[in-house]
Amino acid sequence: MKLRNIALSLATALALTSCESILEIDPPTDSLTADVTFSTPEGIRTAATGFYTENFLNNLMYYQGLELYVSQLSDELLARSGQFADLNQNNYNSSTDYISNLWSTPYSSIYGANDFLGHVEGSTVLPADELNKYRGEALFFRANAYFYLVNLFGDVPLLTTYDVSVTATAPRTPKAEVYQQIIADLQQAQQLLKGSGNGRTRITTDAATALLARVYLYTEQWDKAISEANKLIPTADGGQGSSYQLETADRVFLATSSEAILQSNQEGFTGTGSYVGYTRIGNLFIPNARATYASYYFCDELVADLRSEPADLRNQWIGEKAGSGGKTYYYPYKYKNMTTPSSSANYEYYVLLRLAEQYLIRAEASVHLGNMQQAVADINTIRHRAALADYAGSTSQTDLLMEIEQQRRKEFFFEGGHRWMDLNRTGRADAVYGSTSYKKVNWKSYRSLLPIPEQQIGRNRNLTQNPEY
Repeated sequence: MKLRNIALSLATALALTSCESILEIDPPTDSLTADVTFSTPEGIRTAATGFYTENFLNNLMYYQGLELYVSQLSDELLARSGQFADLNQNNYNSSTDYISNLWSTPYSSIYGANDFLGHVEGSTVLPADELNKYRGEALFFRANAYFYLVNLFGDVPLLTTYDVSVTATAPRTPKAEVYQQIIADLQQAQQLLKGSGNGRTRITTDAATALLARVYLYTEQWDKAISEANKLIPTADGGQGSSYQLETADRVFLATSSEAILQSNQEGFTGTGSYVGYTRIGNLFIPNARATYASYYFCDELVADLRSEPADLRNQWIGEKAGSGGKTYYYPYKYKNMTTPSSSANYEYYVLLRLAEQYLIRAEASVHLGNMQQAVADINTIRHRAALADYAGSTSQTDLLMEIEQQRRKEFFFEGGHRWMDLNRTGRADAVYGSTSYKKVNWKSYRSLLPIPEQQIGRNRNLTQNPEY
């Protein structure tokens, strides 16, 4: 525990000292200087360990931003208190606090990665293989942060340095160029992480590959998306992988899940509780047994979609809470533990990347390349895991893409911001949100991009606002 606390303090110090010119954060009072930090093996190792503490345990993006904020931006989640009405009713603007958090937390990751990469460049303090592993991890974290930034805000400042004189006045970079950097970072990470092990709670070559497959799908590089997905999909299903298998629906989010490519042990999260064997998501979203309602619940359209096929085993990922007045609240139940379970066999880890996505990436890319047979096979793999019959619809491009959209909705609801990003990248946001009961009144096309936070524009005269905000 002592090492974890040191790692957190150091990672926070490194990230904040390099970004305070853009983000309003008080500098730490007991931080070590960067020169001292990176002059010893222990300092570098502690900084590298701090990436995980800073990114997966104490970064709002991964325990609140994606599930609570982005799920309400899309047609998934509602809050009973009405606290987040500006998100789910499309009334957000450049001064909305939650929007600011979705900007600042990824940039905190980026600044920390840049600081680390800059200071270890050319270092001989550690053996090359070990240092390369840490560099690969930093590159992954930077790429992952930029992936969410471009999908939420579009063009964003592309920062690959910790030099404050550069970061303080950086203008927005076209989204396509940011994606080029994301791809370059992940390709380099793949190489640097080779031979670094297969642990699923640590960044590996496989994690970089999974994210790269997603990025190639989003940038419509269909052949490359398939190539990367195939590295992870088992040989029995036409891939080259052997490390991952689809789990039964009740085991997907367990610590021992063979489907997880990257997951996070939440022990060490700085919130209340120990988080041993359970996640912040389960703790936050599962209603207390004494509660008369669920604080957060799914919209009617999502429940109807999920329940459209009663045999679908993914229905167990929805909890039910009978409330006052006869209302039933359907709440997130992918993570089922609110506290430490009695048996370690039921321990849960927060899942960031998993194999099911790779099948649906290959399916979608195959449709665009005209390989409908492969697309149907991958769709059926996902359907069979859910105890559903084979896809029986048309094999036209339009119908197959709609089936993939539907399977992605059922597979990844309330998970990683998938729904919001899927509808935006496929151009389906207007059609879906424009007909959703509670979103259609205020929905406008320009809201597919979030506004640049006003305090960021106030600090950097070179930042411009997204249209119509």
